[in-house]
Amino acid sequence: MLPASMSDPAADRRQMRILAAVLVAIWAATAVAVAAAYRPGGPLDIVVAVVCFGPVALGAAGLAVPPQPGSARSRVALVWIWMGALLLAIPVLYGVSSTLAAGGPQNLVPSAEAAYAGLLAVFVLAVFSVTGLVHRRRRTVAFERRASWSTLGLAALLSAAVAAAFGLVAVINDQALREAEPSGSSYGPTDPDLMPPFCDEPVALGRFAAISIEAHSSLDDEERGRAVLSGRRRGVDEAWSGSWSGPDGEGLGAYRRIGRQAWLNQASDDEAAPGTTWQETRPDPFGLAGTDELTMDGPVHARVAVPRGSIVAEDLGLEVIAGARARHCRTFVDGATALSSFLPLRWLLTDSHVQADADARRWRGEMDWWVFGDGELGKARVEVSGSRADTDWNATGVRAVLTAELTATLRDRPVDLSAPALGPAEPTGAPAQPTGAPAEATATARPTATPRSTATLTPVPTPQTDPAPAPAPAPAPAPATRTSAPAPTAPGPTAPVPASPEPTGPAAALRLR
Repeated sequence: MLPASMSDPAADRRQMRILAAVLVAIWAATAVAVAAAYRPGGPLDIVVAVVCFGPVALGAAGLAVPPQPGSARSRVALVWIWMGALLLAIPVLYGVSSTLAAGGPQNLVPSAEAAYAGLLAVFVLAVFSVTGLVHRRRRTVAFERRASWSTLGLAALLSAAVAAAFGLVAVINDQALREAEPSGSSYGPTDPDLMPPFCDEPVALGRFAAISIEAHSSLDDEERGRAVLSGRRRGVDEAWSGSWSGPDGEGLGAYRRIGRQAWLNQASDDEAAPGTTWQETRPDPFGLAGTDELTMDGPVHARVAVPRGSIVAEDLGLEVIAGARARHCRTFVDGATALSSFLPLRWLLTDSHVQADADARRWRGEMDWWVFGDGELGKARVEVSGSRADTDWNATGVRAVLTAELTATLRDRPVDLSAPALGPAEPTGAPAQPTGAPAEATATARPTATPRSTATLTPVPTPQTDPAPAPAPAPAPAPATRTSAPAPTAPGPTAPVPASPEPTGPAAALRLR
């Protein structure tokens, strides 16, 4: 429709100006967004943003001197070039604006993929914009052979100049950061000479970490639920507490693991809570990803550390996060992978710790992760979306989205972890537990074993009401009338010593434990 409407030179010139104005508007929006929000650090970060106005100047050339088509074929060719410039410029605008609007980390040096896409977009823009300038100077119509070669050469030269200006300022800014005195960062080393590994290289898991995970659910861009998890890890030992809330359910829980022992608390979100609410379980009772049976950053590490194979991770370049250099990587994931890597996503989707095989298996999304100068995983983020019909949410809508972000900081600081206090918070004074075997009572009190609590939990021996009888059958009926359960077979040999200041049966069992 557009080429057919071009009937006279004035109309051709006016419509070409409209096309050029569209390109100028897109690149101007990109430059304004970068200038307003791009702060990667360094003394020249504003100059880096100003250089982004170079494509705007190129587009302005096409607005001032629009190309003049001389035939219907020339009009169609110019429109196709404009469409190519438009289709290449829109992803650049979307990528820049979405990253800046999300408040995420910003690239200090763009990756090869991002630089290639941007350079190609600028080159096609330059071809469309300088066509009118070159052909007017040569006094020829568009796409005359020699003028066309001159147009391509000038477009390549101008594109290279814009790329060189941006790259030069970025390198100078990067060098200034290298020479600056590095400050400490909770994310990792700030030494500018440490280069984070590439996305296809192995990723390490820090020995220690302070970990936090925040997840959100939304339906048709309206937030629905929120879940948080925070904890600490020392090797395979870990402890965390978490909670979630929303219209699809709410709950809380805590988890601890020491070696091959693990405890789950579904009545409190305090990972240091005492009392009897802890239940002993196996490591990683949730069935998350990985072979180390970790539940926080371990599953994410298990996903990103596998050989990439046919799915190649995208390298999004270097970034500075809280003063620490990191390489930003990305790959595609499905819903099941996200649910097996980030436990809080299950809380928001199913209101439980459990993941069914059918949960979100048709959902798709992306997972980003950041590897720092020490080669360790320090941050990860995932977003998957799918149909609301695949959920049990009591709501009407179309597109459901789950997002989660993980941070693993302080990976160089030792963490002190211990087993939870499984005994009662304060003794009641009444021997309610001695009805079973003494070993069971002492096993329950083991994490808080002290001489005082041992004496409180061990009134099973004979009371001091009648210490005179020396024969073994005499004191046996007295405890039988109080407890009615402790078979007198085991305490029989120790009954003749009721005056001893320390109990022998339970204390001996505690020492064995």
